[in-house]
Amino acid sequence: MVHFFGASQQNKLDSLKNELQAHALKDTIRVGLLIKLASEMTYSEPNQGFSLIEEALTISKKNKWLKGEALAQRQKGNLYYVLADNLNALDAYQQALVLSKKITDKQLESSILSNLGNIHADLKEYDQALENYHAYLETSQAMGNRAEEIKALSNIAIIYNDTENFKEGVSYLKKALELAKLEKNNLFVAAITNNLALAQKKQDKPQKALENYQKAADLAQIIGNKYIEASALNSIGEINALLQNYAVAETYADRALSISKEIGAVEWQADSWKVLSSAYENKGETAGALNAYKEYVTLRDSVLSEEKKSELTRKEMQFQMERQQAVANEEIKRQQLVKNIYLIGAILLVLLAVLGYYIYKRRRDELEKKKTAEFNAKVSETELKALRSQMNPHFIFNSLNSISDFISKNDIQQADDYLVKFSRLTRAILENSEKKSIPLNEDLELMELYMQIEAIRLENKLHHKITIDQDIEPNNTLVPPLILQPFIENSIWHGIAPKNGDGHIDIKIKKEGDMLKYVVDDNGVGQPKKNMSEKKSNGSYGIKITKSRIDILSHLKNKKGSINLMDKPEGVRVEITLPLELQF
Repeated sequence: MVHFFGASQQNKLDSLKNELQAHALKDTIRVGLLIKLASEMTYSEPNQGFSLIEEALTISKKNKWLKGEALAQRQKGNLYYVLADNLNALDAYQQALVLSKKITDKQLESSILSNLGNIHADLKEYDQALENYHAYLETSQAMGNRAEEIKALSNIAIIYNDTENFKEGVSYLKKALELAKLEKNNLFVAAITNNLALAQKKQDKPQKALENYQKAADLAQIIGNKYIEASALNSIGEINALLQNYAVAETYADRALSISKEIGAVEWQADSWKVLSSAYENKGETAGALNAYKEYVTLRDSVLSEEKKSELTRKEMQFQMERQQAVANEEIKRQQLVKNIYLIGAILLVLLAVLGYYIYKRRRDELEKKKTAEFNAKVSETELKALRSQMNPHFIFNSLNSISDFISKNDIQQADDYLVKFSRLTRAILENSEKKSIPLNEDLELMELYMQIEAIRLENKLHHKITIDQDIEPNNTLVPPLILQPFIENSIWHGIAPKNGDGHIDIKIKKEGDMLKYVVDDNGVGQPKKNMSEKKSNGSYGIKITKSRIDILSHLKNKKGSINLMDKPEGVRVEITLPLELQF
């Protein structure tokens, strides 16, 4: 989808550059030219616009022109938003909003609220996004600003389409398209047509969607808007791949990939590689299909990691803002209390006693809040690290290289079997990344799949057995996803892989009172003989994360879990205890 910011037509670039070069005086006119030029670059050369905005900010601050500073901050946010850097975009928009309120510019304030609405929409906070967009629409209509009205209508339509209310969404898009054509604004027409095609694609109307995507792509190419052109071309490729028109899909995916690389759109590059993988596979070019799929996995993993990181940072910022506001409110209350103490001297001792108790309680509550915040931050960080350890890049690339090796040996059946298992495991890990716990039987299925994949890589020298006590209900018992994976990985690659002959991993699961106990036995080469301090400093990254996960679970359930690693004459034994948790 394409949100609206207010960028102009590409063909104005040259004239604006000439005007800027001719006007060297550091005044408000130059600020306006700098912002307009940066706006023209939003969709074609976003990275080139930052230096222009920084100069505009410097001149505006020196001349104490608040409106220029507000406009520059808003455009800075637009540049960051196009580059998918929502955190810096949010910061710039918030600064612009504060400045617009100081100068009481309602139109500017409402347009910045619309920009913030784009951020809320991306974070799926749809109610807040709609509230911002409707406020933007009402202000634009009241002031008779047709361009701003078009942007507001289009952004409202995007929210309705994202929530599958296509009737309202398409209705708003048609209103916006009609006004854009009256205004003869080709940028708006291209963007709205692209969004209309997206709605038709979601409604399973591929032919209508293809027609509108092609219109959007053609118009975007004419006006030099690479942002919309790349989006439309990618969508045309995806739809043709679904319709099994692989030759056409490949052509459009190639064009989309080239433009996406040029503007640095990582997620769109991933989508292009996915379409190309399907097209190459249909032509029988297995090596090309595999390489394309590798590129897709690499880029998609990068996008997911950045999204997780961005979400965690956003939550931390929100917490800091709330804490600062709480401190300010508490300071106001404290000053009022001191004033009341001076006014009521007759009961000074009583008030001092009350104040002492109040301060003690407040400090105790603040300490408790701080501990809670630190714990929540640790939970978020541990969940993110757990996902990264499960989606270990070495494991992913080793698996893909194994598939490539099977293909090079012309063992297509083995490559296909390996790829199916690898895809199922990767999808399951991503689907479970937001879950605190899953049923035991599902977790064991994932571990079974993981060990099957590793067994293939070890040429079937790995054998395993899973035993569950009769008093455990696997469907009703909840466990953290892939809690055993780091230990099984250590057993495989540090115990069984270097071993001469076959290796065996024995997994037993039993109940001990209100605790669930895992026992993992292997007959590998055992742990290397190191001194204790060396072991302590070189502990497994995955095992450290698992210990943190168990500590968090123990804290939440108020039951102490543990991990014990024991050397054996042959191999290693690991015992893990967790608080027992049932679904029903």
